[in-house]
Amino acid sequence: MKLSFVSSTALATSLRQTINQSQTRLITASTEATTGTYADLGASLGSGAATSINLRTAIDQAASLKANNSVVSVRLDASQSALSSLQDVADSLVSNLTALQGSQDSTSLTVAQQSASDTISQLISSANTMVNGEYLFAGTNVDVAPLTDQSASVTSAISDALQSYAAGLGKSVNELTGDEMTTFISDTVEPMFSEAAWTDSSSGWSSASSTNMTSRISTSETVTSSTNANSEGMRYLALAATVISAIGSQDISADALSAVTSSAISYASQASSALVTQQSVLGLSQERVEKANDALDAQSSLLTTRLTDLQGVDTYEASTLVNTLQTQLETAYTLVSKLQSLSLVNYL
Repeated sequence: MKLSFVSSTALATSLRQTINQSQTRLITASTEATTGTYADLGASLGSGAATSINLRTAIDQAASLKANNSVVSVRLDASQSALSSLQDVADSLVSNLTALQGSQDSTSLTVAQQSASDTISQLISSANTMVNGEYLFAGTNVDVAPLTDQSASVTSAISDALQSYAAGLGKSVNELTGDEMTTFISDTVEPMFSEAAWTDSSSGWSSASSTNMTSRISTSETVTSSTNANSEGMRYLALAATVISAIGSQDISADALSAVTSSAISYASQASSALVTQQSVLGLSQERVEKANDALDAQSSLLTTRLTDLQGVDTYEASTLVNTLQTQLETAYTLVSKLQSLSLVNYL
């Protein structure tokens, strides 16, 4: 019988190698069991790693677009709220002016003038609404307050122009007829609220850009995501209020006051209609954003499924491997400990 000898050092070295290999495999298996994906995509997928990167990029792009769309939605919602508020103001002004036209008494006139003053205040406040540090109605000039109240200077200009107009007819202001007052308002006052005058850099009300913001809501679609204070709705609302404030407060005949009231009602009604149109345009943008979000969700879900199929692992199998490797390591550690404790002294 021939005896062979095995070195305890060789056994210990072999076990250490087993331990090192098992530790490396344990780290990989633990990562895969936790994440559900391959620990090393390049090594596991090979050429498929490029596809994995492309899918991940597409998913991240969809998430980025949805995040941007949430900002767009907030801006559109706030704009709708402000426009709705202004429409209510315009309708209230029409109601008060209609009461004035029917009675012509001092109380109704006082109410109408107060309503006109409140209209200007509400217009300035709503037009200068900010969301996320940006002015909603500034067009592309989002860092500039859109409107400045120029009612005082415009009222003074209208008063001077009315005096000159009456003098040109050889009359005093209180002698002007309704037709003459209508002509003055349409030929002199209304042009003061044209877009060119409204946005005049030296005397205009508005610093807003007439170009609205656009936002990309999908890889192939953009929408108008704002409106601006140079719109007909806001200009005509200011015009209606100013006509009552500047002319209705003067000493004019009942016929002329009726003409002033009729003109103001007409302008306020046009303002209300234009504001509704603005809301409709923004409403279409809101609808398109919602549909784009639905499409992005569907796209992201599909891409995520494909990515999971490509780089996903069986987490149950990975967890089982983790347990197996832990058992192997514990066994190896025990054997190494036993080998290290061997000594010939114990057998002498």
